[in-house]
Amino acid sequence: MKRLLTGVAALLLLVSGGVASAQEIRIATEGAYPPFNFTQPDGKVAGLEVDLANALCERMKRHCTIVAQDWDGIIPGLLAKKYDAIMATMNITPERAKAIGFSTPYMVVPAYFVAPAKSAIDGSPASLHGKTIGAQVSTTHSRYVEKHLGGDATLKTYDTASNLLADLKAGRVDAAITTGATASDWVKGDGGKSIKLVGQPVIDPEVFGPGIGVGLRKEDTALKQSFDEAIRAVVQDGTLAGIAARYVDFSITP
Repeated sequence: MKRLLTGVAALLLLVSGGVASAQEIRIATEGAYPPFNFTQPDGKVAGLEVDLANALCERMKRHCTIVAQDWDGIIPGLLAKKYDAIMATMNITPERAKAIGFSTPYMVVPAYFVAPAKSAIDGSPASLHGKTIGAQVSTTHSRYVEKHLGGDATLKTYDTASNLLADLKAGRVDAAITTGATASDWVKGDGGKSIKLVGQPVIDPEVFGPGIGVGLRKEDTALKQSFDEAIRAVVQDGTLAGIAARYVDFSITP
C-alpha cells in the first residue's frame, strides 16, 4: 500500500509540474530591432515589445519568458515549438497567415525610407529609379520594394536592422526602408549628420496588412483568445499608449 501511495504521489507531482509548466508562455523576439526590441549590454532583451509582452502576460495572469531568436528563423522556431508566441514587429500578412496564426493587431507602425543626408532621394519612385535599396530580409519592407520598385531599383537584403544601417551609412546602399520608429531612432542616433528621413509614410494595406500582431501556431486557439483579450484591455485602459510613449513620439495604437 505504501508503495502504491508513493507511486500515486509521484504521479500527482508530475502532473502538477506539467500543469505549472504549461502555464508558462515563451515569447520570441528578435532582440535586434530598436526601439521595439533590442539586446542590452548584459545580454537581456528589452524594448517596447518586451514591456508590452510583460503587460499582456500580467493581464493573462501567466508567467512569461522572453527569448531572443534571429529573424530568419523566427517562424520555423515557432512551428518547431521552441516557443509559443512571437512579438517581433511582425506585420499580419496573407503570406504569413498561410503558415501561422495571429492575434488581433497590437500596434500599427508606418514604414519610411531613409537616405544619406546629402542625397537627392525624396522617397518618390522617380528618385529611387536605378538605386540600390536596403531592407531586412523576409520583411514587408523587402516585399514593398519588390512590388513597387522591382523593375526600377535593386533590392539588397540584410539579416539585421543594424547591419542595414551600417551599410546605409557606409554608402553601400542608396536608401533603406524600415519602420518609422526604427528610422526615427536611426536619425536621432546619428544626429542628422549623415542620414535623413525622406518622403511620406509608406502605406500599402496589401503588403503591410492591418497591423502588427502576436504570431501563434494555428492550433493554439485558446492562447490566441487570451492574447486578444489582453490586447483589447491594454488598448482600452491606456497601458499600450503609456508603454509606447517611453519609446516613440507617435501613436502606435491599432
